[in-house]
Amino acid sequence: MKNSVSCKQCGSENPFYKLTCDSCKTYLRERVHNIDLWNIMGLLVENPKEAFTKIIFSEHKNFISFIILLVTGKLLIDLMFLSLVTHKEEPSFGNLLYVYLIIIASLIAFIILFSVLLKIINGIFGLKTRVKDEFAILTYSMFPNIFGLIILFTIEVTVFGGNIFSNNPSPFNLKEFFAYALLAFEVLLILWSLFLTGAGMLRQTNNLIYSVCLALIFNLSLYYLLYIGSIVLFK
Repeated sequence: MKNSVSCKQCGSENPFYKLTCDSCKTYLRERVHNIDLWNIMGLLVENPKEAFTKIIFSEHKNFISFIILLVTGKLLIDLMFLSLVTHKEEPSFGNLLYVYLIIIASLIAFIILFSVLLKIINGIFGLKTRVKDEFAILTYSMFPNIFGLIILFTIEVTVFGGNIFSNNPSPFNLKEFFAYALLAFEVLLILWSLFLTGAGMLRQTNNLIYSVCLALIFNLSLYYLLYIGSIVLFK
């Protein structure tokens, strides 16, 4: 597996992320100091390859904390929805701040662990990558959750009001068509996030099958942990 860039000056092979050649110190590409959030958000929709290239090349992986805070909000909502399925009786949604803090700590730990494992596994295959790049790719690949939090959840609350987190009656009993339509959009957001994860991994590894496998493992692991959390965190 190879994803390197050749120096035009001396011909040496360098890791994809390098700014200057290891051998002759010639600049290999333009310097990128910071991530332009609005530009990256647009590129994640229009051109994910270019978006993740800029994310990898950026020296400062800014806005990651902001994204994680918003993504955690959407994961909390998903956790509450899942708890309606995993509990026979109506779950209690008390102390949501406590649950939010648990989710954010768990999410950060999970992404860090996955990033470190990726660097190790990539190294085994002869591919040089950086943990901070893996962390940034995984974080930005969850961008669809922000769309879900701000837009889709607002629509869900508008349509179902206080019954959105209830089984008595459930949204599917109140407005079946809207419930299934919004559920379909939720699934599309998950698939979009899966696609972005794969696109980010592909930019790192330049290997399609390997990238798809990594994207599936990351997203399936994330939602499995969310499923476990829906059982444990709400009684």
